[in-house]
Amino acid sequence: MSPSGFVIDSDILTALQADEITWNNFMNFPPLYRRVRIDTIQIKKKQPELFNSRLKKFIENTKQNIMFGEWNDNGRLLDY
Repeated sequence: MSPSGFVIDSDILTALQADEITWNNFMNFPPLYRRVRIDTIQIKKKQPELFNSRLKKFIENTKQNIMFGEWNDNGRLLDY
């Protein structure tokens, strides 16, 4: 378990670490963004089709160094 209590599913972690650029981009994203994006994927683990489509979109955007979605409540959550 990580110090924050947040654990990344092993399938997601493996996909992120499979490509060095993707992994480096992911690690440079804000921690809140990483947790929000990962959680939106992990909550669909029991729905494989949705899980895989979300993971694929996340990996593709991360490789391109693109942050997407409403992850910071219009900037109000940047300090958390």
